[in-house]
Amino acid sequence: MRLIVLSLLVFALAACSSGGAKMPPDNSMPVGHQGGSAKVGNPYKIGGTWYTPKHEPYYEEVGIASWYGKQFHGKLTANQETFNMNALTAAHRTLAMPTFVKVTNLSNGRSVILRVNDRGPFAKSRIIDVSRRAAQMLGFEKQGTTRVRVQASDERGKVFENRKARARDKGRVEVTKAEKIKGHIIQVGAFASVDNARKRANELARQDQKARITREKTNGQTLYKVRIGPFKDRNRAQRALDKILRLGFYDARVFTLQ
Repeated sequence: MRLIVLSLLVFALAACSSGGAKMPPDNSMPVGHQGGSAKVGNPYKIGGTWYTPKHEPYYEEVGIASWYGKQFHGKLTANQETFNMNALTAAHRTLAMPTFVKVTNLSNGRSVILRVNDRGPFAKSRIIDVSRRAAQMLGFEKQGTTRVRVQASDERGKVFENRKARARDKGRVEVTKAEKIKGHIIQVGAFASVDNARKRANELARQDQKARITREKTNGQTLYKVRIGPFKDRNRAQRALDKILRLGFYDARVFTLQ
């Protein structure tokens, strides 16, 4: 009986070693190509939307992350690797493959370095699809989605610095007192800290959205409000809001000032 069991075990091990796709080890750091090819790719169309892949060494975006796992485990990725839900990889719609990215969960501050080796996600408003293991490390596996900041980086997580963006961020966003204005404004956040308000305004500036900060005192508390506008037309304000939401600023709202 022992000989039979041993023979079956040897046969099973031989089958595993000779057939099937080669996977990176579980929980592996995203080093190298791991068998895949480096590629940028041609423009492609999904669900009526065109996507143009490109090298973006200074890429940075805030938005919603999701994760994928068992249903794709063992299947080929867009650059011909074998997807391992336990490795630190991700899918992105346009970044060159491989691109290393630092992904930070904005709800808890956790960060992880991932290697982009696949295309997606194509669900509305989502900017990156991470492996199951990455979702576990970022702390959102159970929720399914979370708001993140994604930054292009090297293999160690060092973010590539765009001097133009840095120069723009160094320009202190002017803080003004609340004005008596009429019309429709988009408010992208209200903060007790002026530094946090400036940080949000600079995030918008990197997305070519010009915002201003107003200082208002309500019930003895000073708030710094990040706003875009005003707009005379409500529909125009709504269209601008839709764009802001697509960029990942999901707390933005339209307010009408009388």
